[in-house]
Amino acid sequence: MTTAILTRLRGTVRAAWQIVRGVVGENAYERYLDHHRRNHPGEEPLGEREFWRRHVDRQDATPGSRCC
Repeated sequence: MTTAILTRLRGTVRAAWQIVRGVVGENAYERYLDHHRRNHPGEEPLGEREFWRRHVDRQDATPGSRCC
């Protein structure tokens, strides 16, 4: 395979992986940090552990249409 094809394939796989991460919610903390940076400058964001604790607690309190 040529280098161009491998580079393109790598980019496609990387993009697909980001889509999968978004669907399963794995990138929620990254999105939170981006939101926090834009909307709450000067305030300390939650640490990743505290963020996930609150995220899971919120989902448990309001399950909505989750499958499980």
